[in-house]
Amino acid sequence: MLSTIFTFLRTSLVPSKRALRLRLAPLHAYMGATFVLALLITVLDFIVIRPDFFIPMWLFLHGFAILFFYLIWVAIMALYVQLFTRVYSKNMWAYRQAWPYTVSMTFVPTIILVALYHMNSSLMWIGVLFGLGYITYPLTKVPQKKQRRASS
Repeated sequence: MLSTIFTFLRTSLVPSKRALRLRLAPLHAYMGATFVLALLITVLDFIVIRPDFFIPMWLFLHGFAILFFYLIWVAIMALYVQLFTRVYSKNMWAYRQAWPYTVSMTFVPTIILVALYHMNSSLMWIGVLFGLGYITYPLTKVPQKKQRRASS
């Protein structure tokens, strides 16, 4: 199970045609990877923010909030993936395929988004644009169905 999660994470680091296969990933792969991302961002925020709150409680609440907002971000991006595949390839992916793909392709943009937020919150739009590009690039590699010519 851990090897599947690490393979999922490793494959999702580079937007390529190979990443398109992640849309068929098993549930434990993308949910485990989501948990890893939430932990990573929570630790990053803990280092930057240095809360003076009860640390275990802060880590738990902040991790839960990060997970909640990350899942909202993924849900919106999964709808974008469905729209893009519908327009680009005329064959819309089912949400059950768009979700794992979107989870995999939002890891790097989300970390960049959080880093930009910590540097200067007005730069977050750059992270959103980067995320859209990061998600969209592999989708342009989706094989197109060949149009059959009508015989006359």
